[in-house]
Amino acid sequence: RRGIEVRLLISGPMSALGSPEDSLQILQEGERLCRDLGDEQELANFYSMIGFYYSQKGDSRQGLKYAAKAFEAAEKIEDVELLASIGWDLCVSYILAGEFSKIVEVAPKAIALLEKTHRESKFFGRWYNFNLYTGLLAYYGSAMGFLGNFKEGESLCEKALLFTLKLDNVYSKAIAENMYSGLFLNKGDGENAVIHLQNAARYIEEGQIVALYSMIRGQTGWGYYLLGEMETALKHAEQAIKIQDEVGRLLYPAFPYWVSGMVHLDLGDLQTAQSRVETAMELAQNSNDKFYEGLSRISLGRILVKVDVSQSSKAEECILQGINILDELKVKPFFSQGYLYLGELNADTGQREKALETLKKAQGMFQEMGMDYWLRRTQTVLERL
Repeated sequence: RRGIEVRLLISGPMSALGSPEDSLQILQEGERLCRDLGDEQELANFYSMIGFYYSQKGDSRQGLKYAAKAFEAAEKIEDVELLASIGWDLCVSYILAGEFSKIVEVAPKAIALLEKTHRESKFFGRWYNFNLYTGLLAYYGSAMGFLGNFKEGESLCEKALLFTLKLDNVYSKAIAENMYSGLFLNKGDGENAVIHLQNAARYIEEGQIVALYSMIRGQTGWGYYLLGEMETALKHAEQAIKIQDEVGRLLYPAFPYWVSGMVHLDLGDLQTAQSRVETAMELAQNSNDKFYEGLSRISLGRILVKVDVSQSSKAEECILQGINILDELKVKPFFSQGYLYLGELNADTGQREKALETLKKAQGMFQEMGMDYWLRRTQTVLERL
C-alpha cells in the first residue's frame, strides 16, 4: 500500500517534467500492486496516469485506450472525486488526440458533478497540485473555441481564470491562462493571445512545468505571426524546436515545426518552409495527431504551388485532404481556413469562378464565428479578384 501511495505522489511531478527515464515502469508497477491487492479505486488512477503517459509521449491511441478504461472503472465505483478527476484525465487525452468534440461531452458532466457536491475549490489530495474545477472549465472553454463557438468558449475560459485567481495557485493559473490564450489563437486574435501567453509563460516558469516549455514558445510564435511580427514569431518557434531537442518531443511535437513553416512561407523562404511543414506532418502522423496532420497538409499544398505552379493539382489535393481531416474533427475555425487557402490557390491558377465560390464559403464561416483576422485575409483575396 505504501508503494502504491508513493507512486501516485510522484506521478504528478513526473508528468510535469515530461515523464523522464523509467516513469512508465514506475506506473506499471503501481498497476500491478493494485491488482495484487484488489484495489479498484487506485487501479483506475493508475490506468489514468498510464494513459496520460502515452498521450504525452505521442501515442494518443494507446493513451485514449487507458483513459477510457480508467473512466469506465471510476463509473463502476461511483466515487464523485474519482469520477471528476479521471474525467479531467480523459479530457487531457482527448485534447492531445484532437478529439475536441468529445471534451464537450465529458467536461460538462464532471463540472456539474463538482458544482452539485460543492467541491469546486477542492484539490482532492491526488497527485494534482492544481484546482480540478479550473482545469475542467478551461479545457471545456478551449474545446468550444476549437469547434468555433468562441462566445461560449471565452465565457468559460474567463470563468476559469477568475476562479483560479481567487485560489492563488500557480499551476491552476498556468492552465487557465494557457487555455485562454489558445482560444484567442484559434480565433485569430493575436493581441489578446499574446497578453495571456505572457502570463501563462510566467506561471509555467515559476512552477517549472517543463512539459509545457516547448508548447508555450510555439504558441507565442503563432501569436506574433497573427500580429504580423514575423521575426519575433520565428524566434519563438525556433526556441520551441530547440527545447524539444533538449527535453524531448512532448505535447504537440508537430506544432512548433508547423508554426516555423508558416512563418518561413510568409517570409518567402519556400525551401525551409517545405522542410518544416513536412517534418510537422511526419511527427503528427507518428503520434496519430490528426489535427496537426490536417493543418500540415493544407500548409504543404500552399507551399507546393508557390514552389512550382505546375504542381497545382497536387497542391489542391493536399489542401482538400487537410480540409477533410479537419472537417471530420469538427474544427470549423480550421477547415474554414483550408477553404480560404483553396480559394487563394484557385485564384493564383486562374480559376476565377471556382475561387469566388470557395472564398465566399470561407467568408461566410468566418463572419458566423466572428473571426475578424481571417475574414480580413479572405476579403483581401476577394478584392484582388
